[in-house]
Amino acid sequence: MTDNDNKNSGSKLPVLNLILIILLALFILDNQSTQDSRLNALVEIITSKHTVDFSVSNIQRIDDVFMLTSASQKEHLTGVQFKGRIINTQSVDRSNLKFTLNIDGNSKNFTINKISSGNSTGFNVYIPELSIHNARYAKIEHESSQISYLYK
Repeated sequence: MTDNDNKNSGSKLPVLNLILIILLALFILDNQSTQDSRLNALVEIITSKHTVDFSVSNIQRIDDVFMLTSASQKEHLTGVQFKGRIINTQSVDRSNLKFTLNIDGNSKNFTINKISSGNSTGFNVYIPELSIHNARYAKIEHESSQISYLYK
């Protein structure tokens, strides 16, 4: 082996090491990014006061005015059908209630005609192109409603 051969093989080693280090760094950064996004999604689900669990039929708080009970979900056609009852916890009647169901990047608006004070009314919402595996946790947001009450 000549000195020239030793120089050529020696100069290839640092370049190969550099390429391997760059590839390893890219892999670590990509893996960290995936873990961060999963962690952020989990933290959002756990800490959000509007998050409800459709696998639980017990009473769950939606916000300061409404609660959810009898929640369920099932596969239907190409998506998932959500059912439940919204409870009006205030002492005023509400009508023309507009809600938004947000789940796994999908959203669907729905309307409930009336919920009397202290009562509940059922809803049935279908979201197409949604996997049942991603249909457990959702946000229900009250968009608007009209209130009425009696006074003497």
